[in-house]
Amino acid sequence: MKTKELVRPMPATWFLHNRHLLKFMIRELTSFFVLAFAIFLLILLYEANRGCEEFRKFYVGVVQSGWIKAFLWLSLAFVTFHGITSFNAAPTIMAPRWGEDKIDPRIIIAANYGLWLIVSLLVLIFVLSS
Repeated sequence: MKTKELVRPMPATWFLHNRHLLKFMIRELTSFFVLAFAIFLLILLYEANRGCEEFRKFYVGVVQSGWIKAFLWLSLAFVTFHGITSFNAAPTIMAPRWGEDKIDPRIIIAANYGLWLIVSLLVLIFVLSS
């Protein structure tokens, strides 16, 4: 006699019932905006490398349009959310040790935010000086 395998039905909204799973799914969805923003930056670098006049045409035609500004503000929000949730999840993902002891998760989170601040300040200094 062959037994029948039990398959529990899983609704499409399974992640909406748990706050942590919902946050995880939102972070995963923001990855698409991170990718789209990275592609936009690569296109911007390509256009800047083509020359001053071509970049000016691209800037006026594309970058100053309303839809790209909306996309950039939305991307800023999603990339910030993605970064913050990734930094906060870093101690769980890495779980580093110092000898036999686990490193305090607050140290890892603080190191992530500190490095983020340092890199942001260096980029700001570089941009303002040129």
